[in-house]
Amino acid sequence: MKLKLLFAVLLGGALSAAAQGGYQDGVDNYNAGRLDVAKTILENTINDPQTNKSVSYFYLGSIDFQNNEIEAAKANFDKGVSADPANGMNYIGLGEVALKQGQKGAAEDFFKQAMQTNKKNTALVAEVARAYYNVDPVAYAKELNKYLDKALKDSKNTESAAFVLQGDMKAKEDPGNAASFYELAIEADKNKNVVNREAYVKYANTYFHVAPKFAIEKLEELNKLEPNSALAQRELAEKYYDNSQFGSACLQYGKYLENPNHFQKDEQRYAGLLYSAKEYDKSLEVANNVLSKDPANFYMYRIIMMDYAAKEDWPAAEAAGAKLFGHPDAQYIPNDYILYGDALTEQGKYDEAVKTFEQAISLNPDKPELMPKLSLVHERSGNPEKAIEVMKQYLDAGNGSVNDVVSMGRRYAALARKLEKGNPERVAAADEGLKYYGMAIERVPNNATLYRLKGELLFARNDDKPDADVAAAYEKMLELLNEKPENRESQMASYRAADYILGIYYFDVDKAKAKTYLQDYLTIDPENEDVKALYDAIGE
Repeated sequence: MKLKLLFAVLLGGALSAAAQGGYQDGVDNYNAGRLDVAKTILENTINDPQTNKSVSYFYLGSIDFQNNEIEAAKANFDKGVSADPANGMNYIGLGEVALKQGQKGAAEDFFKQAMQTNKKNTALVAEVARAYYNVDPVAYAKELNKYLDKALKDSKNTESAAFVLQGDMKAKEDPGNAASFYELAIEADKNKNVVNREAYVKYANTYFHVAPKFAIEKLEELNKLEPNSALAQRELAEKYYDNSQFGSACLQYGKYLENPNHFQKDEQRYAGLLYSAKEYDKSLEVANNVLSKDPANFYMYRIIMMDYAAKEDWPAAEAAGAKLFGHPDAQYIPNDYILYGDALTEQGKYDEAVKTFEQAISLNPDKPELMPKLSLVHERSGNPEKAIEVMKQYLDAGNGSVNDVVSMGRRYAALARKLEKGNPERVAAADEGLKYYGMAIERVPNNATLYRLKGELLFARNDDKPDADVAAAYEKMLELLNEKPENRESQMASYRAADYILGIYYFDVDKAKAKTYLQDYLTIDPENEDVKALYDAIGE
């Protein structure tokens, strides 16, 4: 199962923080665009002694505003003003609400009130520009640009909030240009000995699909500067994962989960990453830890079953699978049935395994790859006829690899050889085998081995007598083998078989050809008395 698909099915469930740290992690996650994470942290830390409630209420109001919950946003901005009237950001929030409600005059009054709280704070000026941008960047383009220009002018082009806003304005249409603005914000704050986490993360998120290497390097730099930032840790872990650097992602998630502001979803992904890293015992530890807090988490029963199946502890894998399949709210994927069916099969519980795979096939008709598993269970349970029937259904629908198709051909070839010559059932079995060899040749038309198999089965079908069809198959095999004469030594068995069969066939059809094949045979096995006698019988 592909890793990203696997992790996608591990991340359901409610969002809840494992433990709570500072409200700043909520602010950081808001700035990174993770509104659900930010809201959870901000709400859970609102009454902590170290929390700046005015700041928290502003961001809670901003989350409500983005979710179009305007009255809830206004209520939170009002609470922010009450908590600290000197914090201009909440007045900007109230102005944004007024603007959204079509009250431009009232909005402008709130914006003026915000800037009066600190006339030298150019970040507030930039945030007024953002308010106009958030409500309607087209209708309020004049006002947006006016305040944006003022923020840059008054700060002498050092206001990072203005650069971040410019980056946000370009992010969708021009990621490269947007990243340049975020870089400006990073450098502007770096000159003030400030780490702009928002700009670092937005740079990485914007630039990741353009140049993932640079995006990851930027986050690695942020982690060095802010080693205790939950946002920095999580963003880097996510980018490693998104870039398929699963080993690095696993290590980074391990570090991140030591941060008190991590989330249960992160633990779930970590359990999956540990599984992919073959750290099965550690994966089990993390999964069981999640279950100790959230016993109804069926995703973790899936991981536990996967871990035990990888360890080949089949009774434990079955037990986890039983809990998964007994869960009233579980959402199943084909791999669940496969692992549970494997656990049952490995313990000889074939009837239950058959039911599991049959149920999986009925619920997942678009997953024909489940059928070979069912065929194998029938085979192991001593029911080869049913095994062949299921596999035929699978292959006849155009599914399976070339090896699967060839294996089915070999099954019928073996059956044909066991039946007596002259028996119509021998012919019927051979015809089925030839059908599958033909399917394989259609997919891989230049494979010499397939023509040898076809020739052998045609020979058996004809009661071990060569005919024109047998000869044609072997000659095609030789044609393909002769394209690579350097491989002749490793293919001697095939050359010997073809020379012998073709020598016999052409003995009564074209003695010159027969002599050529028999001569070649004798270069391989000069002491074979039967071939020498046949060769001598041709004469000059």
